[in-house]
Amino acid sequence: MTLEVKGLSAGYGKVTILHGVDLVAEPGEITCVLGPNGAGKSTLMKTIAGHLPVTGGEMRWEGGSVASLGALETLRAGIGYVAQEQNTFAKMSVRDNLLASSLAFEGAGARVEETYRRFPILKERSHQLASTLSGGERQTLAIANALLAAPRLLILDEPTAGLAPIFVDQIIDWITELARGGMGVIWVVEQNPEKILKISRTTWMFDAGRNRETLPSRDLLEPGRLEAMLLAEH
Repeated sequence: MTLEVKGLSAGYGKVTILHGVDLVAEPGEITCVLGPNGAGKSTLMKTIAGHLPVTGGEMRWEGGSVASLGALETLRAGIGYVAQEQNTFAKMSVRDNLLASSLAFEGAGARVEETYRRFPILKERSHQLASTLSGGERQTLAIANALLAAPRLLILDEPTAGLAPIFVDQIIDWITELARGGMGVIWVVEQNPEKILKISRTTWMFDAGRNRETLPSRDLLEPGRLEAMLLAEH
């Protein structure tokens, strides 16, 4: 269940954002992705998830190429994705969000009930519009929507940005539990990454659409190391 990205190029129309980047994500591990604004992190996640076309390089998942798959095909292949923004159906209720996210899979109703057991707050907000949820509740719904497809790899693009500490800790606990159960996780983080570094194994750093460095996440927890890496001229 390893994802291998090699020499990947992608972008928007004629504008290339990713210039031959590499990335590896292993099953049962949390892989951290760091880099300044404009580094291409979100573009990379969208490309892996099939929301942007690959213009060069290769992506292999579970031994086969997924470079030509669209978003639904990628999801069916076992790769879930939680976008940084607009990651729920804002004008639909929580329950309708969950039903809509599970319609392409067997046993939609049972999947929703299981989600309620995992995320009790969503059952409490079942008939509430997604647009009226708090930031933490909305991100919980977004992650739950992605988990309905039972992915074997989960991509998270800044899922805790701007959230209250209680929701940050809850999301970290949930994702840690999923990884311990064998799921691979790619976690893009910009704000206060230390908590994510503590639970991740490997960190891939990007800048200007290119690989910058790959190292054990624990190395970035050494005093001053993370700040030096992020502030260094490159």
